[in-house]
Amino acid sequence: MKKGIAVVFGISSAVFLYLFLSGFSPCAMSRLAPTGEPGKTVMTICTVCHDTQRICDALGKKDKDAWSMTVTRMVGKGASLDKEGIPQVVDFLSGLKPGSKPVCK
Repeated sequence: MKKGIAVVFGISSAVFLYLFLSGFSPCAMSRLAPTGEPGKTVMTICTVCHDTQRICDALGKKDKDAWSMTVTRMVGKGASLDKEGIPQVVDFLSGLKPGSKPVCK
């Protein structure tokens, strides 16, 4: 009986570890970015996993290339933005000045 419990626990642990390492998360479960202006997309998609303060803190510190790497990395982690939307979001974020609304409150 103890051996059976150990096997079930081991398999469950392996599945959990696989899902965790493969990027499975509630953030990755959000699908289909809204169409429209990039600001709405940022406020909808990015806030699924973190608040806007994190984005606000980076405004003026990241250039276009840095934002491109960040947005691409977030899409790789499950942000629901298609590849065609990445340049628009990057342009939007790289064009914002520190403290800009709607990202900064």
